[in-house]
Amino acid sequence: MQDLVAERAFYDKLFTANPENEHIAEGYDELHAIAFPAAPKGLVLDLGCGTGGHTIRLARKGCKVVAVDLTVPGVRAARERLARERLGALFFVADAECLPLRDRAIAVTWTSLLLHHFPNLDRLAGEVSRITSQRLIAFETNAQNAVTWLAFNVINRWWGISAMTRNQRALWPGAIERRFQKLGFRQTRLHYVDRVWTDQMGGVRRIYATATAWLPVRFRANKFLVLFEKSST
Repeated sequence: MQDLVAERAFYDKLFTANPENEHIAEGYDELHAIAFPAAPKGLVLDLGCGTGGHTIRLARKGCKVVAVDLTVPGVRAARERLARERLGALFFVADAECLPLRDRAIAVTWTSLLLHHFPNLDRLAGEVSRITSQRLIAFETNAQNAVTWLAFNVINRWWGISAMTRNQRALWPGAIERRFQKLGFRQTRLHYVDRVWTDQMGGVRRIYATATAWLPVRFRANKFLVLFEKSST
C-alpha cells in the first residue's frame, strides 16, 4: 500500500522550497502535441498536478483544466502560476484514490509521473475509471529500461533514493494496459521518450545509454506516454 503520510511530507517540503519545481524540465510540448492535438471538449483533469507545470501549458492550449494534488503547497503554487498569466483553472487538494468528483465528470484524465507512486494500482485505477468519460493519458517511468527498473524497483524499494519517495516503482507498459483494459479502456498509442534524470546513478545511466544504443527504443527510454480511449458502454 502507498505510504500517504510520507508521500505528502516529501512533496510538501519540495514544493514549499521550490514553488515552480518541475521534475522534467523539457519536452512538455512533445508530450502535449501527442496527447492533445486539439483542446478536447469537456474538462481535462491534471491529476497529481504538483506545482502546475502541465496545468499551465494545457491551459495555454485552451483546455478547461481541473488541477488536483495531494499537497497544499503544490496546489497553491500552481494556482499562483496561472494567475500570473491570467489563465483560469479549478484547483483543489485531494487524494487521487478518493476524488470529490461526480461519476464521468471528467472528459480526459492526464497523469504525469503519478501512477508509479502507487505500489498497488487497484484503487487508483478504479477511481480514474469512475470519473473519466473519454480518455486517459499517462506519462510514466519505464521498467523496460534496466537501470530505471534497478533504481526504482530494487534500490529505492529496499534502501531508498533521496530524490524519490519510497512508494515509487518503475512500471511495465503491458501491465498498465491490462489493468485499465479490465476497466473498459482501450490503448490507442504507446510512445517512448527519454528524459534526463539526475540521481546517485547518473554515471550508471550514461554507461547504460552508450552500451544499449543498438537496442529497440523500448529498452533504452526511461519514460513512456500511453493513451487510452474509454468504451462508451
